[in-house]
Amino acid sequence: MTTQRLQTSPEALLTLLRALYVVFGLPCFIFLTVASFLMAGGSSGQDRTETLMFGALMSLGVIIPVTIFILKALGNRRLLKNIVQELSDSDKFSPDASFEVYKEGEGKYFGIDSNNGTILYIRLIRKGQVEVVGLAMGDWTSRELEGKKLRLYTKFPELPCIEIAVPWAQRWYDSLGAMEYKRYAMTKPFGQYVSEHVEALERQNNIHILKLA
Repeated sequence: MTTQRLQTSPEALLTLLRALYVVFGLPCFIFLTVASFLMAGGSSGQDRTETLMFGALMSLGVIIPVTIFILKALGNRRLLKNIVQELSDSDKFSPDASFEVYKEGEGKYFGIDSNNGTILYIRLIRKGQVEVVGLAMGDWTSRELEGKKLRLYTKFPELPCIEIAVPWAQRWYDSLGAMEYKRYAMTKPFGQYVSEHVEALERQNNIHILKLA
């Protein structure tokens, strides 16, 4: 099964529309909702009823999208948690809480285990299609820091760069640098360990996980 890792044209358009809604639509709906209810407080009779109905209608432009976002974020977190839990192992991948992040809104997880020298990256590409990548120290070539963005350049042509934005990106960047000078002994490559769990993860979570060549 071949899966498109990058956004398709319709997906890119949908992302743009969502951004436009957040920047322009949401503030507008909030303003109209608040203004309507304030105006209704100073009116009576038919005018008050119509103003309240208009305000209630405008509030749907806030309530419905926000509810959808929250439900989607909760679903993303649940799926990410399930995958991380399945792959966690004290001898393979068990990061400290300060070295992992769940970005439910973006559908991403990134964790660094400094004790085992392993990194786990998960990205929910679209509904039912997930990217799960396990990296050992020899699977990435360099790192880069730009403000709060950490970039990790890999040896995988299908995924040449992993980017994650966190407030503590500097600390992670420094830790990865220190890890380069530490020797790690593993019974099997971490990427192989992750690959061996793919079938079970797909079956348990009803998803398709992209393969790296």
